[in-house]
Amino acid sequence: MESLDSPSPGRPSASSDILMLLRGLGGAIVGAVLGLVAFTLLIKYVGVYAMAIPGALVGVVCSYCITRRILVLGIVCAAIAATTMIIAEWWNFPFRKNDGLGFFLQNLGQLSGLFWISLFLGSGLAFWFGQGNERTGSRGGS
Repeated sequence: MESLDSPSPGRPSASSDILMLLRGLGGAIVGAVLGLVAFTLLIKYVGVYAMAIPGALVGVVCSYCITRRILVLGIVCAAIAATTMIIAEWWNFPFRKNDGLGFFLQNLGQLSGLFWISLFLGSGLAFWFGQGNERTGSRGGS
């Protein structure tokens, strides 16, 4: 007879859910840092404006750290990605009048359409990849 307190075979326990969320969140933060560095290096040394890269890396690294699909992580990744991309834009292209972050945030509407398209693309990629997928825990292939 199965106990009511034990998790069912198909459903992970609450502690493994929390651990999975924390692993995904840690991966998203690592992806944000890697994305910020990659964007800055591409601008500085290659001259390529690849604003969607920080967002995509947030989602990809988060997805790599989890083993199943979690919608909440996709939403969190999109928010982290948007924040990272705004900070990356400010870090590399501050306003001349005032280079402070507060002034930059107050004047986000002044930014180009390319920035906004890239922001939505990068956030969308972070959401899509950040949810993870339906990989099995065995990773052995079938």
